[in-house]
Amino acid sequence: MTETQARPTGVAPRLVGTSVPRKEDLALLTGTARFVDDIRLPGMVHARILRSDVAHARVRTVDTAPALEVPGVLDAMAGAELVGKVKPWGDLMQDLLVGDHFPFATDKVLYQGQELAAVVAETPHQAWDGCEAVRVELEELPAVVDPEEALSPTAPLIQEQILYEFGEGNVFDRYKVRVGDFAAAEAEAAVVVRQRFATNKQAGAALEPHGCVADYDSFTGVLTLYSSTQSIYMVRDVLADVLQIPRTKVRVLVPAVGAGFGSKAQIFAHEVIASLFSMRLGRPVKLMLPRADVFRAGTTRNAQVHYAELAMAADGTITGYRDYIVHNTGAMSVWGNQVVHIGTNVGMLPYAIPNVHVDSDIVHTTTAPGGPLRGFGIPQAIWVKEQLVDMAARELGLDPLAVRERNVIDPAEFPYRTPMGHVIDSTSIKRCLQTCADAIGWDAPRAPYEGKGLAVSMKYTSARHPSLDTDLSAVRLRLETDGTVTIYSSDVSHGQGHATMLAQIVADGLGVGIEKVSLAPPDSMTAPFGLGTYASRGAAVLGTACRLATQRLRDKVLAIAAHVLEVAPEDLDTGNDRVFVKGLPDTGIYLEIIAATAAYRTHQLPPGFEPTLEAVATYDTPTEREAPDGRGNLSVTYSGAAHAAHVRVDPDTGRITVLDYAMAHDTGTVINPLIVEGQHHGGFAMGLGMVLSEDYVYDEQGRLLNASFKDYLAVTATDVPELSKTVEIPAPSTMIPGGQKGAGESGTGPVPAAIGNAVFDATGIRFTTLPITPQRMLVALREKERRGVETLRYPDDMPDFRGPRQHTDWPSPVASDADLDLDFDWEDD
Repeated sequence: MTETQARPTGVAPRLVGTSVPRKEDLALLTGTARFVDDIRLPGMVHARILRSDVAHARVRTVDTAPALEVPGVLDAMAGAELVGKVKPWGDLMQDLLVGDHFPFATDKVLYQGQELAAVVAETPHQAWDGCEAVRVELEELPAVVDPEEALSPTAPLIQEQILYEFGEGNVFDRYKVRVGDFAAAEAEAAVVVRQRFATNKQAGAALEPHGCVADYDSFTGVLTLYSSTQSIYMVRDVLADVLQIPRTKVRVLVPAVGAGFGSKAQIFAHEVIASLFSMRLGRPVKLMLPRADVFRAGTTRNAQVHYAELAMAADGTITGYRDYIVHNTGAMSVWGNQVVHIGTNVGMLPYAIPNVHVDSDIVHTTTAPGGPLRGFGIPQAIWVKEQLVDMAARELGLDPLAVRERNVIDPAEFPYRTPMGHVIDSTSIKRCLQTCADAIGWDAPRAPYEGKGLAVSMKYTSARHPSLDTDLSAVRLRLETDGTVTIYSSDVSHGQGHATMLAQIVADGLGVGIEKVSLAPPDSMTAPFGLGTYASRGAAVLGTACRLATQRLRDKVLAIAAHVLEVAPEDLDTGNDRVFVKGLPDTGIYLEIIAATAAYRTHQLPPGFEPTLEAVATYDTPTEREAPDGRGNLSVTYSGAAHAAHVRVDPDTGRITVLDYAMAHDTGTVINPLIVEGQHHGGFAMGLGMVLSEDYVYDEQGRLLNASFKDYLAVTATDVPELSKTVEIPAPSTMIPGGQKGAGESGTGPVPAAIGNAVFDATGIRFTTLPITPQRMLVALREKERRGVETLRYPDDMPDFRGPRQHTDWPSPVASDADLDLDFDWEDD
């Protein structure tokens, strides 16, 4: 994807479109990158959080007085003393409507790992000792781990203090889609396939745990927070609101961040606790979470149960889709309702399905809060829909590849609006599908216990969240007096390569060497307001803001140079750190001279020229709000991904080996192919963990049994196959000025479904729940052999399965009677 514009002799080639080595890597490889835990401030002390070991309980007593007697302990706090002094908070994405978060549990514990008290001491070990001295009395209550059980009228009520606007009982929120007439599609279809599916709770498993350092200056009244977060302004605004202090008195800085994947895209209790301690003591307070605390109290991928149906015509055309989703948002709201809204809306792609009928109950359980994680609900939707496509194709005797080729969006002209309301400005998804199928030899014979599977998806590039009417990023550029350029942005890079990608844009636009362009650390005191880094928005939204700011700064530079050289600005060009007359690249004025003129020789500036060489630009995507019926174009453009998997199942061990894997992606105009390929590979690894090994395992009391990397089976390098068949088939966006599309998450969505379909092809076993572990595989193979059947569903056809085995036994949505004329009956529709 290299730009091919002709450049004058002596001018450096364009960098956008080339695999420039990442500027960030030297610090990471040499161990000189500075993360939160590397921060050492004078007088710094250490805090530790005491967390509940039970999942659901009445809080009878939390006595911190004994902790104050422990040597080295400086302060301790619990929830009761903060009531009325600290404001509860909810999810900023819901405009703080749901105040279900507080630094500590006060009346009830809602999940194992919830904060009960905290201690600050001179050393981390003394803080730990202080926590052990806190006296706690809890009255344990029944836990509710299963989201379907939580829907029962007799289930224990989890959130007792909050009256929800759209839900009741353990239902936090409801969601629906009503597009077309599914009942008519069902009646006219050649086949309707139906299946219950379940997905897993997956950890973000960022290499760097959550943590922060709070430093309150009692002289200025400014609270400075160094945090491993994805959004400095989200943290600043909520923290200021919680503490009831002006936003100008809260400063959030972000050092290097060791990944996030969405799991750091909100404010957490530890950030509030460290801030409170620092304000009380007047000393810097470090609070780093141990890995077990991140597992128990951090956010996870939302687990879902789907009761899904897909209608298909005899020629393979998908005519309808219906789904009832029980969405496990955990004990607190976080981003839970947003995940099911956007995941379902965009998850219908890349098909233009004319009749879509979806209901969802978004349910509380006594488990870790669910929230954003790479893919934001789309991997769950694709896991369900893409398996139904294979099931319908099999019922009709059609090739799954041919069925997808018939259904993927491939309009005669763009833009194209789908029945769901998506506006597709460009896509190469059909070519991606054909390319990846060819790459693994789709039509070639399979050996015993080997199978091939396909899955396709499209992913939003950023999104206008249903409860957040903005989608902006901003960049400020400054040309320094030595000819270097500083980029200021509030979007936090945690693996995306912002320092490299943005430098490529600036270097091309200003004609400055990329080594002279640097990205300042995110700092709420210096960076322009932006939403943060999530939703694959870096290249398209942040990159566009950077492109606009670069053009504005370039215009200023050319204006000064034109005045000095006595030529028109349109006669000038930039390159090799200078401004020159077009066609004469070895002459002209160096950028540092122009910058010095703007700063120190203002009488030489053009008349009326503002003496500064800074430029600020904001880009807010032209998208739509979600309509009441669920329609809407929530994204400015959509990336595409088609994946093909070739797997082998070992019948003796149950192990699934990915023999071959092909990924064909449409990421639009690629700024840095090396970075984009790395994003696709990283996305694949997260999808591989989702399908084969990763899950939160709770006992009946709601205790997490695998809160460590020893027991939580995250994907390792040895699990990832060779990914040499990764190709880009770009269809540049016509909506984004530079043509970019999102890359960070599109590699995750198709993986579980592609491998799940391949596993069925290899074994005849349709796994309907995640993950597909070796133990489950062995049990399923033995049951299939015992029954002597050609195909089997796991776990639906297992003797000990307790859920509904047949469509006629499926539950109706709790939300079905909540909206006039929008209820439905699964048997009569």
